Amino acid sequence: MKEILRGFKGKKIIVWGDLILDEYIYTTTSRISREAPVLVTEFDSNEYILGGAGNVVMNLKTLGAVPIPAAFVGTNEDGKNLAKILEKNDVTTDYLVELEGYRTPKKSRILSGGENTKKQQVLRIDTLNKPRIEKTAYEKIESILLELLETVDYLILSDYLNKSVMPEVLAGLTGRFPGKTFIIDSRRNLQDFRGISIATPNEPEIKQLFPGKKFLSQEDFFDAGTELLERLNAKGIILKRGHKGMIVFERGKAPELIEIHGSSDIVDVTGAGDTVISVVSLALAAGADLVSAAKLATMAAGMVVMKEGAYPIGYHELEDELD
Repeated sequence: MKEILRGFKGKKIIVWGDLILDEYIYTTTSRISREAPVLVTEFDSNEYILGGAGNVVMNLKTLGAVPIPAAFVGTNEDGKNLAKILEKNDVTTDYLVELEGYRTPKKSRILSGGENTKKQQVLRIDTLNKPRIEKTAYEKIESILLELLETVDYLILSDYLNKSVMPEVLAGLTGRFPGKTFIIDSRRNLQDFRGISIATPNEPEIKQLFPGKKFLSQEDFFDAGTELLERLNAKGIILKRGHKGMIVFERGKAPELIEIHGSSDIVDVTGAGDTVISVVSLALAAGADLVSAAKLATMAAGMVVMKEGAYPIGYHELEDELD
């Protein structure tokens, strides 16, 4: 495992997906409003971090790799703040496509508490892109990805349902580069992405894909994962089952169970899926087989869920855990 981890250094991975700006607004609880039965809070501070595909980018970066994000961003302040975070972390912004009228996805979390107490989330406001994305924008991102795939062998698709990642574009990429590795994490759209190399669905997603199955036994998950391999014409699937671990499916092999790493008394699952796809991609790029990649990803995810929020795991953190 340590040898695989050492292979992470300097690996180039393209990340195509929904870059999300996560905003945390910290306030101090003041009183109950006389206008309505709601809290009145006083603003203290705010901070921005990257979520969605942006969290994948940051995980790759902190693990020693060279992430190359290719995504849509707006020309508004949110788009500029997102680009600034990437630049601050020495991540290229050369392949971001600025779109007029595009609302950079943002999740604003308002946290509040007393002056000497822990702040807790009391409200989340999502800013999503509603206007239709023009065909020319997809043509532009496809052109960028085709250019990048001339020299980079691994591409992560991080689909958070904001219409950045489209099956038609993927078809053009896989048709041109059949030997490259395409790894996807898609919320509720997975079955549309045929020809993918590796997919990393979670338990609720696979249940949604097979509404006719009752999933009362482990065999039901084995059957569904095996069938999904055929549906997607994929090489492998890593089914994430939370505190129940993972199941790895590969063509011509029996499904393999992987137990969780660490405690099942988790703190926060936010971003754990981003950690999994990041570690799996880097492990494969470092020459690991899919089961070994999944085992290392399980370890990383087990560490991340003990942190609050979208937490990019560091190279030395994972290295220390292997000792």
